[in-house]
Amino acid sequence: MKALASATLVGLGLCLTPVTYGDTLFGLYIGGGSIDYDMSGEIKDLEQEDANSLDLEDDLGLEGEAGSYLYIALEHGIPIVPNVKVAFSDITETATNLTDNEIDFGGETFPADSRIRTDLDFSHYDFTFYYELLDNWVNLDLGLTVRQLDGEMEIQGYQISSPSFVISAKEDLDFAVPLLYGKAQFDLPLTGLYAGVEGNWIGAGGTQLYDLWGKVGYTFAFGLGLEAGMRKMAIELDDVEDLDADVTLEGTYLAATFHF
Repeated sequence: MKALASATLVGLGLCLTPVTYGDTLFGLYIGGGSIDYDMSGEIKDLEQEDANSLDLEDDLGLEGEAGSYLYIALEHGIPIVPNVKVAFSDITETATNLTDNEIDFGGETFPADSRIRTDLDFSHYDFTFYYELLDNWVNLDLGLTVRQLDGEMEIQGYQISSPSFVISAKEDLDFAVPLLYGKAQFDLPLTGLYAGVEGNWIGAGGTQLYDLWGKVGYTFAFGLGLEAGMRKMAIELDDVEDLDADVTLEGTYLAATFHF
């Protein structure tokens, strides 16, 4: 009787092992979606003395528009080695505006009453290395993100009285910044529903940046899921790449996810 019971327990253990530990040994997460951003804030070019701060909305006509993001994450059961997540956010906008005041940017001066076109690219890559501290119905991840901004800001303008006189100036937004990373998620047992928060933060070296996500989602039995929520990103730069900046982007998003 004891031998039969032992054999039964061993058999159950062998059957359950792939289900119970499979995700711990190897898990791949893929997702992407669209975010409807609102943008506000100011940027100042420090290369020019007495340059004025540019209000993104009032001076440049930038208000925010839809952007996209993609990510892929690999989780494994190898001790000490962190899990890895790579994400890309496409944040670009083009706007035109009639200036009320003189604008100094990129070594050029745009006179008042100029018609200007602004192309702003805040796109960036995130390379995140993290550990799972909890991995049950309550999930907790902590780690480090390296964010690589790969964008630029370009202003082109001409005076209405002289359309052929075109001024163009550009500043690159190309630098990397390390961020603390954290994620907390609660999975409602036996339903596929979940809710969570995820974020990156730093406050040092002339940079103040936080990027927060709040999300709810549903994962079907075959791994495909839907997710919705809000994202808010705020960045303050103090003489970084010859720029001062205080910019906020926030909006709602909808995404598709897949896990296996």
